[in-house]
Order: sequence, then C-alpha cells, then structure tokens
Amino acid sequence: MKKHSIFKILFIVFVAIFILGGAFVALVYHQMKNYPVLKINGMPVSRQEYKDRLNFMKTQYSIMFNVDFTTTEGQKLLPKVKDETIKDLARWKIVQTEAKKRGISISEKEVDTRLKEIEKEFPSALQFEMTLAQYGYDRNTFKEELRKNLLMRKLIDEIGKDEKVTEDEIKKYYNENIKLFEHPKEYKVYSILIKDEKRAKEVYNELTSNKITFTDAAKKYSEDTTTKDKGGELGFITQGTLPEEVEKITFTLPLNQISKPIKTNEGYYITKVTEVKEAYTTPYFQAKAEIEDKLLYDKRAKVFNKWLEDQVSKAKIERDFSDKDIWMRIWRKLIEIQQIFYRKEAKTPLPKTDE
Repeated sequence: MKKHSIFKILFIVFVAIFILGGAFVALVYHQMKNYPVLKINGMPVSRQEYKDRLNFMKTQYSIMFNVDFTTTEGQKLLPKVKDETIKDLARWKIVQTEAKKRGISISEKEVDTRLKEIEKEFPSALQFEMTLAQYGYDRNTFKEELRKNLLMRKLIDEIGKDEKVTEDEIKKYYNENIKLFEHPKEYKVYSILIKDEKRAKEVYNELTSNKITFTDAAKKYSEDTTTKDKGGELGFITQGTLPEEVEKITFTLPLNQISKPIKTNEGYYITKVTEVKEAYTTPYFQAKAEIEDKLLYDKRAKVFNKWLEDQVSKAKIERDFSDKDIWMRIWRKLIEIQQIFYRKEAKTPLPKTDE
C-alpha cells in the first residue's frame, strides 16, 4: 500500500473519531441538561428546569432585596434560595398533578387573551417590556408565570368551592374600606413641554392665534417624548401628577382654554383641560359584586394555601441523582479526563447537580 494511501486512511479515521467524539460529547451534554436532579412524589425535575428556576429566584432576590450573589453575604444566602427553589418547584409539581387529576387545564388562547389584557393597561408595548424587565421578566418568562397563575386560580376555585360570603361580610368590608371606593376629581389634560422660554412663548402665540392646533403643536414642538406622539394627551389625571405650579394653573382653567407658558424646573408647560370628572364614591350596590369576588377569592385562597402546604410537607422530595444516573457518571469521567490535560496546576472539584 502506498504511503499517501495510509495517511489518507489515517486522516479519515481521525476525522471520523473527531466527529463521533464531538457527537458523543454533545449527546452527553444534552442528557446532562435533561437528567433529573430532583424527584417530587416520583415526578422528575430536570437539571435545566432546576437551573432555570434557581436563576429566576436569584434574579427576584437581586431586584427585591438588592442581593449580590457574587459577594460573601450573597453566597451565604444562596443555600436558603436553593431550598426555596426546591419548595417552589414542589408546589408547582403538586399543582400540576392535582389539576390534571381534576381535569383542569389552561389553553394557549386563555394565556394570550390575559397577556393582551395586561399589555393594554400600559401606554405602549415598549413600556410593557420595560416594566417586565424591571421585575426580572422577559415576555416568555412572564407568559409562563401567567400560565401557572391561571391554572392555580382555577384550582383555587375548585378546592375552595364550598366557601361562601355573606351579605354582612360584604357590607362590613365596604364600610371599613370606604376610601377604596372614593374617586378623586379627574382632569383630562393635554400638555406641551418646551425647555426654552422664548420658544415656548412663540408656540403659545401660534396656538392662541389659531395658526396650529394643540395636537399638532405637541407633535411638532413638545420635548416630552412620552406624550408628543399622542398630541400631548395625558389622559385623565388627578392632583399630584404634574408639578405643583402646573396643576395650580391648569386645574383652574376653563375647559379648552390654553394656559400661558408655566415655568418649572423641567422647562415651560403649555396646558389645556378638555373634560372634568367630579369626585364621587362608588355606591354599595355597584361595589357589591366586586367585593364579593374579592372576599370569596380570599377565603378560597386561604383553604388552597393550607391544602398546598400540607401537600408539600407530606411530599417525598428526593435530591441529587448524580451517583445513580449513567449520564452523570459519564460526565464526571469526561471532566476527570479534561482535568488531566488542562487543569494540572489546580484541579477544581467535580460539578454538583445544581451547577
């Protein structure tokens, strides 16, 4: 056999080994993501599911309690967060099992409908996304939390279905929380914000001489980026929304009269009011249904929470299957080989299941 033929065969063999080796490592990595690190009443929780939930919980701690998990204090708190993550996963698995047993499910349409309802409460899609980010969510993670909440709500209604609310309880709540049903005076306000005094006066003169409409002026001149595209519309607002000096003048204007430029720290406001809603208190007969729904949900939720915590306390939670799982054993061997070649100076400990 010619020499170059031998090299050719060796090269092909080498390439084949390299490809098969890469495929094997990829297979091991895939299995590592999906092998169970927990079992809750026999239901597996994959390594990836656990890691995703742990990262979510850490993000919530960082946002709500300003915890930095890279610090010594943050590391001390980590075991507690891991325990809470496991309990959170246990609750969810128990809820899923019970819902399935009772024939309760949530459709994609229900999730999408509720998501759209929530999104409509924000002035723009961007504002919605920004608010989600502030609480550690993106659209997909929020949608999954929404799915869980909708399923849990149905299960709460089912488990607490025997609870009742009396007329006396509804009246008592209304009387003790009357401030919740008081609505302050509201003004539908339009505004233009211009930082330069001279420019503000010029725009005011254009408006009062009817050379331009208020809506068009706001779109053209306003430096308030949150309202200019809407023609300066703020919607219905209550006292305390705008700078005090602006409200003092604006809220005393006759309807549709344009204010002179009002000086503030932000610049000069030009405003007008097109509609006023007088202050009022929602009467009992109108508030009754809403109060009944709230009190009934509170009672059912109390029953459900007791049931769920009882289930968690009785649940069989098995942790760490690394010594029982073939893919984990293979992974450990691969790490050991890697350490021989690449970590001679400082060998690091083998990974735990939650790493």
